Parts: sequence; structure tokens; C-alpha cells
Amino acid sequence: MTEWCVVVMDKPGAERKKYGSLHVTGIKPIIKAGILLSGGQINDESNPPKAVGSHLQIRADTKQDVVEMLQNDPFSRYGVWDIDNAIIYRLDCVYRERLDLTL
Repeated sequence: MTEWCVVVMDKPGAERKKYGSLHVTGIKPIIKAGILLSGGQINDESNPPKAVGSHLQIRADTKQDVVEMLQNDPFSRYGVWDIDNAIIYRLDCVYRERLDLTL
């Protein structure tokens, strides 16, 4: 499998908070399966910061597999993510700090 780095911005006016719990519930199985290696919210520089997108590191065979995973996420299904303009590229990760989260 290949590791992929994904940057996907939110669509203007998207209601991220409204679908956040569905998104988190949906990613739990792919975290446990070792597919989603890391991910998080991208924020702007305002004070307090406002969410503007997401960064993900995904383990998948092909770029198309990554696109399909993004399409199946609630953030895509409910119009939060702009997956048509997502940046998706192969990543050869040489270091990763472990951060345990309680999900």
C-alpha cells in the first residue's frame, strides 16, 4: 500500500460543525483499520481560529481509492469538503510522532 497526503479545503459557507460528529464517527473504523494514519482540521489565522479544511494521511493502493474514501465521508456527502479541488499526493513518510487519541 501507498501512503497519501491529502489537503481538502471546505467549501465557502460550509457547515462543518453541523456534521462534525458524523465525520468523527465515520473515521473511527478507518483509523482502527490502519487506513487513516493522521488527520486534522486546518485553521485560518484569525483569533479564534476558524476551520477552513482538513489534512489527512491515508494508506491506500491507489489515488482513486483515496478519492472514493473522501467521497464517502460525511463532510463530502453534506457539502463541507471541496473534494473536486483536493490536493492528493504520494508521501514517503520517514518519521511520525505517535499521538494517542481517545475516540
